[in-house]
Amino acid sequence: MKARRGGTWREAELWVGAALILAVWLCLERLIGGNVFGHSRRDSFTLQALAWRRGMLSLGQDYPWLELAIYKGDYYVSFPSVPALVMWALSFPFGAQTPNTLCDFLYFLGAYIAAYHLVRRRRRPGEALFMGLFFTLGCSFLDLSLTGDVWNQGQLLCFLLTTLFVLGITGREPAGWALGLFCLALSVGCRPFQAVYVPFGLYALYRHLARRGGPFARTALRMLPYLIAPALVACALGWYNLARFGDPLEFGHNYLPEFTRDPELPQMGAKYIKGNVLSLLRLPYWNNGRLEFPIFNGFAFYLANPMYLSAAVCVAVDLSRRRIDVSDMLMGIGFALEILLLLMHKTFGGWQYGARYLCDLLPVMLYFELRHRKRTAWWEYLIGSFAIAFTLYGTVVFRLIDLAKH
Repeated sequence: MKARRGGTWREAELWVGAALILAVWLCLERLIGGNVFGHSRRDSFTLQALAWRRGMLSLGQDYPWLELAIYKGDYYVSFPSVPALVMWALSFPFGAQTPNTLCDFLYFLGAYIAAYHLVRRRRRPGEALFMGLFFTLGCSFLDLSLTGDVWNQGQLLCFLLTTLFVLGITGREPAGWALGLFCLALSVGCRPFQAVYVPFGLYALYRHLARRGGPFARTALRMLPYLIAPALVACALGWYNLARFGDPLEFGHNYLPEFTRDPELPQMGAKYIKGNVLSLLRLPYWNNGRLEFPIFNGFAFYLANPMYLSAAVCVAVDLSRRRIDVSDMLMGIGFALEILLLLMHKTFGGWQYGARYLCDLLPVMLYFELRHRKRTAWWEYLIGSFAIAFTLYGTVVFRLIDLAKH
């Protein structure tokens, strides 16, 4: 079977990887005493869904254990709203007890399946299996998938949607291009900084359509039908923010008490960059014969998400061989801009294993690694194997420490 033909749903390697992810996840759930079909109460998206069903944009009351925006004396969900659409659908059969933990796992597993198919366009089944596991089991999102908390839902659904965006926009089918851009728009409704990949998506669409020939203006006109659905998503998100907060770009975070109490400490600012960088360079440490990890605002990002290491090697190799093109540069600009915006945030994720904010870059980073190589390089096997082993160890230790404290 040729590596560049793309995978099929019948390939054994696809399902071997899915089974391994399921087995690891179930073992970790058992370790932490989790309930696969349970509902995490730290879920403002389900509360938002139930409020919608009552015809309300606000929650109408405070839930002290959640991060809620307070605006004009009422309480609002302070996160972009797309994940609440899933909880809205699930609220009909499950009511307030939505299976949000299972949803997070399905987002995680779906990202693996999308990544497998993305890799298979260029590499053999075994390589797609390995890179798919590297992509999922080798990053901080493994830990996030274990509970249905509101923060986890937003990032993991974004992880899935951004991977589907890359899979769709880089394929050969027009339907895939349209679906990819639609998924990118939805991902912005989970994590707004994903908008940095819009230029890459538009350029990829332009390249596809330019192959039909004709001047730039004609190709640009051909792009318009593909942009209708993403534009409708953007309009809907903007209207929703406008209806709640009077600003199409405000989804609520600026009205969290931690930002309104002290005007000198806003949500975003250049003054936070240095502290966040230092947090992301902190190393694990030995404690009673066990390697443990800083648990607030992240630690050494290249250990928590080693795909950054393999991507850095790819950059060096591609530069040495003069393979960098416009698509690479647009992805690189997106990476740099998203990292800068994340570093300007007041906190870098709070309580967590790893560096979860930086996982938002991984779907596009995976494609960056793939596009100039038909075979998996030795450094990808080395770094990927380390990533999976380190993440499994780190997740177990992190969760054991959490159980001991609670």
